[in-house]
Amino acid sequence: MRPLPEISITHYRHFLLVAELRSFRAAAARAFRSQPALSLSIREMEQRLGQPLFEPGNRGTLTRFGQDCLPLARELVQHHDRVAGALSGLASNEAGTLTMASVATVATHWLPELVAVYRERYPAVALRLFDDNSEGVERMVLAGEAELGVCSPVSQDRRLSFEPLLRDAFGLVCHRGHPLARRKSVTWREIEDLPLVGTIAHRQLAGYPQAAFMLDRQVFVSNMMSLLAMLERGVGVTVLARLGVPPDSRGLAFVPLSGPRIERELGITRLAGRSLSPAAARMEEMLRAKAAKRGRTVA
Repeated sequence: MRPLPEISITHYRHFLLVAELRSFRAAAARAFRSQPALSLSIREMEQRLGQPLFEPGNRGTLTRFGQDCLPLARELVQHHDRVAGALSGLASNEAGTLTMASVATVATHWLPELVAVYRERYPAVALRLFDDNSEGVERMVLAGEAELGVCSPVSQDRRLSFEPLLRDAFGLVCHRGHPLARRKSVTWREIEDLPLVGTIAHRQLAGYPQAAFMLDRQVFVSNMMSLLAMLERGVGVTVLARLGVPPDSRGLAFVPLSGPRIERELGITRLAGRSLSPAAARMEEMLRAKAAKRGRTVA
């Protein structure tokens, strides 16, 4: 099989200009080249193709071979410009897709504001946002279903990197009519015998003997919406970090836990050793700025 000729996109552009304007002089002026330089470009192209593109005695007239090449050259240049434009858009974050997963904490407290700003700055970027518990967020990042995740570290999987954004203290979450709802704080010992509902977030309590009873509850709910609905109806109580309670949950009370004060860590998770797309990198910058503005610790 004959090797493909090495012809640059510039050669094709010069060929199209001469064919369109039917003049080497006019084509050279349009290309901002000298006429000898443009003539050399056409000769190089003809040599590499092995056939003349223009009639020797009438250099503005295409040969039959040149006529056959014309639509193909035009198609190639148009395709090149489309691809180059798309790549440029991806690089400048004017195009592309951002796939992101986050825990409900970030989805309800941070994402509405961040997405509004992101859409204003980068309107051509398609957004794919998913919310799940920390285990689910890590799983989506590992599977490539989300490029960027915001959660607490759960699995300690070395394939993931984690960048802390803030620390968030745990407390008792109960219906506002609960006897403990008006307390300024409660201890872990005081809530041990309450009808506590377990959730995936309680894995972060491992290593704290005072909270060990939270790791094996008779009732376990993995979905945050279901958990909050139960709590608002007074069906049990639970332990969550402060930001785990949605801002519009007026029927719920958050009572800080002490003895000891235990905090969870929220941060950015992504595949270790892999760079982010420009679309995801911009969101990562916005998350860092949001965390810095809010402060490292939520009381």
